[in-house]
Amino acid sequence: MTYPINDRGFYHLTRQGWVRKDHAPFPHDRIETWSYDMECLADDAKERVCLRRTWKARDWDQQECQNLRTRFGTPVPLTTERNITLEADL
Repeated sequence: MTYPINDRGFYHLTRQGWVRKDHAPFPHDRIETWSYDMECLADDAKERVCLRRTWKARDWDQQECQNLRTRFGTPVPLTTERNITLEADL
């Protein structure tokens, strides 16, 4: 494997869980869309992941979205090998 490693894309929260689809058309039943940026600088380094909410369905209230996020967790599993930053200004 060659370092550094970089990966970018989009995760979409749907009623069935998280779906990764990096290009339009995005899932028609999405509730939120989060951009995903990951880099890993070396074999012995932690992955650095930034998840940023870029879109939210207007007809879903905050509590309904939170309930789905609680049910399905983050789109990228939490592990000791990565640092994850979440940004959700929308």
